[in-house]
Amino acid sequence: MASLLQETLFEIQGQAPSPSKDFHHLVITKSEVTLRSWKISARAKHCKILPREVKKTHNEFLRESLMHRPLEKIFGKDTIEYVLNLCRGQFDFIVRIPDSLKIRILSFLDTQDIKQLSETCKTFHKLCSSEEFWEKMKPRTEISVNAVNKNNNSVSTKRRQLSQKVQGPVWMRRRRNTLF
Repeated sequence: MASLLQETLFEIQGQAPSPSKDFHHLVITKSEVTLRSWKISARAKHCKILPREVKKTHNEFLRESLMHRPLEKIFGKDTIEYVLNLCRGQFDFIVRIPDSLKIRILSFLDTQDIKQLSETCKTFHKLCSSEEFWEKMKPRTEISVNAVNKNNNSVSTKRRQLSQKVQGPVWMRRRRNTLF
């Protein structure tokens, strides 16, 4: 599983909360945490201040809690907790596997499960809304409808219900017009 990890585990940038205008860039790699900061000011005395960079190993970052509080103010509590978990070695492997493999796995889920999964995080929302994913899902639904048509030549209530089930709920049929 460790081979699924890329060199850069997490990267985020953002502006510090008001009244500061400073810009910060946080990068978590397999071995270290890097924080780059740029002082943004219209004052002449701040013009000569160069960008600052702080690099810490994962263990140093976990021990040095003074660095956590400013990062929490800049990026939020959820982000700092996620960064701390990465430094502790608690990785989210399911999000890191290739999209083609995720699509293959998701193709076995029911539409309701796909909807719920798309609500879990931005990565799955983006994947479940992608054209590539729905192109892979389309052959599965066509095969099911064709199997129903071959097995039962007469139009029955059961067949119509199964056909509607295969087409998916209304939210899935309107997918091209709206996102989840």
